[in-house]
Amino acid sequence: MDKSEALEAGTQSTNVVKPCDGALDNPACFAQSAAVRLAALGAVSAWIGSFSRSGPHRLFVATEEERLLGFAGSQQYRSHPAFRKTIETSIYVDPEALGHGVGSALYENLFKEISGEGLHRAVVGIALPNEASVRLHRKVGFTDVGTFAEYAIKNGCYVSSVWMQRDLTPI
Repeated sequence: MDKSEALEAGTQSTNVVKPCDGALDNPACFAQSAAVRLAALGAVSAWIGSFSRSGPHRLFVATEEERLLGFAGSQQYRSHPAFRKTIETSIYVDPEALGHGVGSALYENLFKEISGEGLHRAVVGIALPNEASVRLHRKVGFTDVGTFAEYAIKNGCYVSSVWMQRDLTPI
């Protein structure tokens, strides 16, 4: 793996952040992840397949040996052409990897790689409570937009979500 595909994630041991090339040798690791609770492995494979190695919709994974430490991706926000310059991001960091720079490294790499794609805005919705995720997003340049109160159901309970945005316009 060359330098454009990898970077050290900032933990005590060497972790690799690399593009996910759509096949991900073992998509089951995503199915088992707490952040990606999709009903079937087929849905996980389709989700992974929605990303590419170029363009604005990318997926990067952080690994340590064979263990998934986290992932970050940029996806289409909405299908209407008015939103073509806006992406929605998602990120997951394994609870055992929290506080070791994995999330920051994933986002740093993602935003570097999509910087030439002519994008204007990144948005993210964070289910509450999740103070660690809110802190991470503020750290990497997201600002609060507002909160949707009890607008979704997760594990049988209504949840609220804070929405944040980050400017992607080149300086």
